[in-house]
Amino acid sequence: MNLELKLMESYNDGLSKGIIKGENAANRRTGLRMLKNGEPVEKILMYTNLTEEQIQELTLQIK
Repeated sequence: MNLELKLMESYNDGLSKGIIKGENAANRRTGLRMLKNGEPVEKILMYTNLTEEQIQELTLQIK
């Protein structure tokens, strides 16, 4: 494998990880807003793709 190909693969891998991290952060912010507005956990699960454990962690932030 040549150097250019390795660099391109590394760049694409980092970009993908960054996008996933950003999407997760956005989902957590949305979940937190939904919790603050009294939305049920089931609805938050459906709309944010967060896990129940992640939602429980968010509930600690609003108490």
